[in-house]
Formats: sequence, C-alpha cells, structure tokens
Amino acid sequence: MLKADKRVIVDSVGRAPIPTKILVVDDDPIFRRVTGAYLEKQGYRVYQADNGLSALEQLRAHVPDLVLCDLAMPILDGIEFAEEVSIQYPSLPLIVVSATDEMSDVAKALRYGIKDFLAKPITDFRHLSEAIESTLRETFDNNANPRDFASEWFRVDGGGEMPDEQELHWHLQYLQQHPNAARDLLRALAPERESQLGSWQCSYRLLQPADIMPLVFDYRWLASGQYLFYLVDSNSAKGDAAATSLLIRALFDDYVRHLRSGAADLRELLDVIEKGMHCSESAGQVNALIGVGDLPRGTMAMLPAGLDSQWSVGDQRQVISGGYALGDGCLDNPIYTELELGSKAILSLSDVGQTNFALTIRQTETPS
Repeated sequence: MLKADKRVIVDSVGRAPIPTKILVVDDDPIFRRVTGAYLEKQGYRVYQADNGLSALEQLRAHVPDLVLCDLAMPILDGIEFAEEVSIQYPSLPLIVVSATDEMSDVAKALRYGIKDFLAKPITDFRHLSEAIESTLRETFDNNANPRDFASEWFRVDGGGEMPDEQELHWHLQYLQQHPNAARDLLRALAPERESQLGSWQCSYRLLQPADIMPLVFDYRWLASGQYLFYLVDSNSAKGDAAATSLLIRALFDDYVRHLRSGAADLRELLDVIEKGMHCSESAGQVNALIGVGDLPRGTMAMLPAGLDSQWSVGDQRQVISGGYALGDGCLDNPIYTELELGSKAILSLSDVGQTNFALTIRQTETPS
C-alpha cells in the first residue's frame, strides 16, 4: 500500500522512499523555472512541458503523481489538455494554475475533474504547497472514489459528512466578494442542452435575466438506465447562493460516484444533501427539485423541495407542489412516483419569477 506525505511516496514494506513526481505544464519559462525550483526544494521531482501537446507526449513516457497546468497555452491549451487527461489518465490528479478571470474557462476545467484552481500570480507559494499536499493525500487515500474540484472545496464524503474546519473557505470568499463571477460560474456549469441514451432523448430550455442568480440544472445518465437530475433556484437561497449551489452539486456528484447498486434512491440522495448542508456554515435553505427517471420502465419519480412545477404528458397535467425547501426538512415532502413518461413528457416550472424552464424527455423511434 502506498502512502503520501509532503515530499515522498513511501513503500509500506520498507523499501527506499520514492520522490513524488510533479509535471509542470506552462508556456511561461519564468513560471516553470521559479515553480520548479520551489517544488524541488520541497523534495519533489519536477518535470516540465511548455504546452499541452508536449505534456501528453511526456505522459506516455512516464506518468507523474500530479500535474500543475496553465489554461492559456499554444498548440494544445489547458482545457483541451485537461480533457485528454480525464480520458486517458482518469486517476491522475490535475491542479490548474492560471491568470484567467473567465468563469466559463474555470467551469470547463471543473467538468474535466480538476482537483483545485489557483490564481496567478502566486504571491504565497504556501498556498500551492497546501493544494498539492491536500490533493496528493486525497488521491492516495481515496483511489477508488476520485473527486472533482467542487467536492474538494467542501471535503465531502459519501455520508454527507463535512467538517467545517476542513472547508476551503478562500474559494468561497472570492465568490462572495465577486457576485458577478459567482453568477458567471454557475451559468457556465450548465450541461449540454441535449443528451441521449439509447432510444431516450432529453433536452431543456432555460431563459432568465442576466442580473439574478441563476436556476442551476444538471443531470447524469446512470448505467442502471436511470436519468438523474436536479434543479436549484440559487436566487432563493437563504445563505450564500454560490456556496449553496456548489455544495449541492458536489454532494450530488459524490452520491453518483458512491452508488454501489447502480440505482439511485431519491430519499437517500436528499438525505445525503441535507446532512451535508447542515454541516456547512456557508450553505442555506434553497428551493430545489430532484428527479429520477426509470427509462426502461417509462416512469419518473420526483421529490420537490420548495420548487413548484408541472408535469405534462399529452393533454394530461399534474401539479407538483414545492413543499419544504431543501435544507428545511424536505424529506417530509411527498414523492411523486410512477409519473408516466409516455412518448414525450415535459417538466416545467411555474413559480420562479422571471425564469422560464422546461425539461423535455422523449422516446425516439430507433436507438442511436
């Protein structure tokens, strides 16, 4: 079994320690030189690449324990590099160090499973050391359950436990101090408008003003044939809206990763999310809705948590009453089960101010 500390990976059978290897990918030679020198003084073995393509070629020769990567690079930029790493080396932890202030770039990097994001210039290299140590520790302690950046912000585990003293508050403080950046980040995290699994296709429409905290929607296709989704009206949050929405995203993603049977349970998922919210000083009650579609059976189950909505199949309409908000005991709300999908079903929101949202689930004639 391997254990990781600040500088070395130590073999538990007593062999000589193996220096932890870090690949620094940046087109700025000064940054590479300064950062490399600092890391070598810390006891790491450092490799360097000046663009994403060169870094991929190095990875084929030797895979490091961790990668530091810029976003703005020639030939193959950081986003493209992070995407390739997530596909070819899914267990390799990657930390982004970049001067970008574009939240859409940060959001794209989040979707490719980066472990942390540090802003340039690095004025205190202790922050870099802390990020590296935390990421290495998390990687070696949880190889079977890799986590993404949002989970790292909150140190989430499968049971919703989240000690307050372990939260990375400085990330959240930045979003609190920059509300425009928080709105941009939440909007940029929106998933693809259309997706399909087999003969089932799902698409959504979302229209809302640019000056309010957005409605946050995300979904996952599960191997069990389920379509799992959630909606969070971040504008309704009784606390920090960005922190609340990102925490829910982290808990949602961790729940999906920790599924053992491959099938999601609505009450179990809501229990995990509410426990996580109660452990955080940053998160507050918020209106939400979570649903699980059982596509092989052609049914949908939904648990409302403060958001009123309507389910439509053909001429049939059913009102879904919001009830208690998420974080306020929403498990006491009724679950709407066995909602028929038919050949086409539409979920629409009926009370979120100026926001217009509709999710359409339809069965195509032939599987793609």
